[in-house]
Amino acid sequence: PYEYEPPPHKFISPSREWGLNLHLEGAALGSGAQHNASMGGLGAGLRFKPTRYIGLESNIDFVGGHGYNGDQRNETALTFNGLLFLNPRDRAQVYLLAGFGWSWAHSQNDPSDPAASPFDQHYSYFGGQAGIGLELRLTRTLAFNIDFRGFVRSRTDELAQSQPEFTNATTGQTTNTSGGGLLTGGMTLYF
Repeated sequence: PYEYEPPPHKFISPSREWGLNLHLEGAALGSGAQHNASMGGLGAGLRFKPTRYIGLESNIDFVGGHGYNGDQRNETALTFNGLLFLNPRDRAQVYLLAGFGWSWAHSQNDPSDPAASPFDQHYSYFGGQAGIGLELRLTRTLAFNIDFRGFVRSRTDELAQSQPEFTNATTGQTTNTSGGGLLTGGMTLYF
């Protein structure tokens, strides 16, 4: 007689759950005006899944490094996202995300560059983001996540109208709108 082999077990996450996410991140900003743009940091978030398919998350992130203009820069961001899990019954779950947020930056000239003009500036921004990610559920309570988020934002501080942040050296055009990408990776503890 033939032996019956049961189909592979599908992972079933709870229909409603909360999660605490901790992550590292790197920013993709392009090479920048001084060809040294690179930023990285860490963050934490709270995730609520009212159903297996839908999630809501809020994050606070801290990044630092060299900004697009070659300056030393640190930023704090507060974001809110909606998540759509495409295959929530699998251990490896693909999700889409979209949301909005605010960020605050402190930028100053790089002290290691003697040719840099001295400045010390504070900026604030509002913008949106969207992306795609993968969550690998190791157990019902532990998951690893990786995602890529593209963002676009515009300055909201009081000097935005009189002192644009970016100037094209060739054309003289100015803007206070910026964008880039964030690659994040971390873990979520569900409860």
